[in-house]
Amino acid sequence: MAETEPSSTPESEPPARWSWGARFWFLVTLLIGPAYVLWMTGVEGKRIWVVVGIILLIALCAGIAHRLMAMTRR
Repeated sequence: MAETEPSSTPESEPPARWSWGARFWFLVTLLIGPAYVLWMTGVEGKRIWVVVGIILLIALCAGIAHRLMAMTRR
């Protein structure tokens, strides 16, 4: 007998809630990240903004790629 394959459309699950540890580290990142960038600006001068700009550009491209890949799954 041929076995039936599972359906290709996954069932929608409710969104998972963040654990307390995930919330804590998210807040720590939000607080320490900008403080670190400001501190490095004081140490390095305006050169740090070039690095921050490159990081933001990479993040933007990754976000666009993520959305485009998600569109192909629908």
